[in-house]
Amino acid sequence: MKKHWSKVAIALGPVMLIGTYTWEYARTNSSYNYLIEPWAIRGSETDHGVLFVVLGILLLAGGLATSWESALKPRVSAALTAYFVIAATVFTALFADRTITVTFSAVAALIVSFFLAASVALAFRSLFGDKRALFKRALPIFVVAYVVLGAIFLTVIAGNEVTFQAWTVVFIVFLVFSGLALSIRPVTMAASRMLIVTSVLAWGTVAFSAGALRQHLIGVQLETEQASGVVGFAAQYKDTQAAMGWWLAGFAMTVLFVGSVGLWAKRRDIVAAIARARRQRAAAEKSAAEIAEAAELYAKEQAAASNKR
Repeated sequence: MKKHWSKVAIALGPVMLIGTYTWEYARTNSSYNYLIEPWAIRGSETDHGVLFVVLGILLLAGGLATSWESALKPRVSAALTAYFVIAATVFTALFADRTITVTFSAVAALIVSFFLAASVALAFRSLFGDKRALFKRALPIFVVAYVVLGAIFLTVIAGNEVTFQAWTVVFIVFLVFSGLALSIRPVTMAASRMLIVTSVLAWGTVAFSAGALRQHLIGVQLETEQASGVVGFAAQYKDTQAAMGWWLAGFAMTVLFVGSVGLWAKRRDIVAAIARARRQRAAAEKSAAEIAEAAELYAKEQAAASNKR
């Protein structure tokens, strides 16, 4: 148990988040003496409950896959990084039905192009640099990507009002994070890095849901006929509060974060030990080859000396 505590935490956090579905998410201040119905709402009575369940399932799948020992293979690690990007995008598309309208200046378009091009270049270098000479240096890839993206952004969006779906913004943000996770060597640790980032953003999703939960409770109260037959009487916003289920969800994401950091630290030491052992083995093999070569040369010199006699 002590040896695998980080993996237990990675699984326990999402499971706790899923379990909050039956807990109270928001409740009314006790000073109202239960005169307003409903007094509280549970996860099963609000869309946030479904949101937390889906988020927990996606995190549980990603966390268990990252805990898998094969996740230390470069290809598997890269695939898991892509999973987090796709999962976050799909999750946002399902639950965030809103748009974001911004006006990009030429400078802003070039800055966005810079970060995207840098992420792509560094990711390609880390993934293919050792196998293909074309990707060994990030600078040429960055220059090409920056010119292409900069030209597109300056032509299409610079100076114009652009409307993005929420999932598009999340996709771009996670794409940048995935590029950064892959750019730091060794690539085998990319999935662990991405799990840490995802756990922080998932914690933020839970934390910032408190206001919506309180407002949802007020909205339900306004639609509910009270004991006196009056419809439309609700508690004030300041007199509602996030209930234990919401706090448990936040704690669950904290557990996931701690487990993710623990797994990353443990694997960092393992990868470093393996790399050190490989260097020592390479040095030993080189020394053995030099000794064998010297011994062979010495034997030839002795044989030549014997022939002269």
